[in-house]
Amino acid sequence: YISQATIKKIKDKWNISFNINKSSRKFDFAIFNKKKNKLFLIETNFFNGGGSKLKSVCGEFRTLERELIAQDIGLIWITDGKGWNNAIKPLEEVFNDNRYILNLKMIEDGYLKEIVD
Repeated sequence: YISQATIKKIKDKWNISFNINKSSRKFDFAIFNKKKNKLFLIETNFFNGGGSKLKSVCGEFRTLERELIAQDIGLIWITDGKGWNNAIKPLEEVFNDNRYILNLKMIEDGYLKEIVD
């Protein structure tokens, strides 16, 4: 596992190359499962308040998921907070498109371990 994972750090540690629209991006975490030969990138955020930022974040993660899936890389988005109470529709749309969206309760219940193991 790598925290604050960049494309370069991932290449150096696991010899995995991939492309994304924003090459300078740092992912909160990267996990490589050797048994599955699968890389998972993890992004985390927490929103106390609502606003247009939430809709924008949903669009960003929908696009990023498509870029990564095309390269056989998993994206896990962990998000939570009361801000989502006012942005149910954009969250529902991305939830229907993206494969792995988790909240803190799901992490406590072991969903992350099930995905990456």
